[in-house]
Amino acid sequence: MKKNLILGVLVLPVFAYSQVGISTPTPQKNLHVNGSLQITNELNIGGDAKTSGSAGIAGQVLKSNGPGVAPTWGNLAGVPNATGTVIVVNGQFIVAQEIVVQLTADYSKISPINTTDPIGNLTNEIIDNENRYSGTGTANSFTVSADGVYQVHINAQISTDNGTSPVIGIWNDTTSKWVARVNDYFTAPTGSLQTYTLLTSIPMAASNTYSFRIANTVNTTVVKYISTGSTGSGPITQMSVKRLK
Repeated sequence: MKKNLILGVLVLPVFAYSQVGISTPTPQKNLHVNGSLQITNELNIGGDAKTSGSAGIAGQVLKSNGPGVAPTWGNLAGVPNATGTVIVVNGQFIVAQEIVVQLTADYSKISPINTTDPIGNLTNEIIDNENRYSGTGTANSFTVSADGVYQVHINAQISTDNGTSPVIGIWNDTTSKWVARVNDYFTAPTGSLQTYTLLTSIPMAASNTYSFRIANTVNTTVVKYISTGSTGSGPITQMSVKRLK
């Protein structure tokens, strides 16, 4: 009995301070699992001999704090909660700046022939998640919050004279130049309707101011806000800018 007691005293510290390996003969940590792990209840992190660790809250993720330090539960870093599309820029999650606007009434070009006209009545703001767009009955303008590449999507229904060449797109107010545009020969009869569509991506700078504009060789140019038929009606002219990277 005495020999057994002495043996037990000698072996106990070995088990108390040894490393345990599951499916491995050479464990590298106190508990080394070489294989899959199934957890059917909470996972508690931290704590000590008197208190249990934290199970975190729903939606949190486990974050490493480096060697020798217990990990902690936390919110996923960099994931914003604003309205819009989440993109990754320089390794960080951000909500892409986005502007989507529609006409609230027809807009008639009023500037002299062959000059660009900021399109008025673009006042139905579907999305302006950084509050950088301004629209009135006679003009509009916007800025971007960061240099980057932005997707441009414009769909506009126009009424003007047959044989003219309307231009519609985005104008750089700072440099007084088009940065995105579509123009096409107006083949419909005078006073009829023709739809112009632009889908492209362009670099834009935070230091510049931009606007949605139209130009034509005649003043009798109207941008329509609604398409109407015997079976119903709906908005037709919409313009949008969204950051891609």
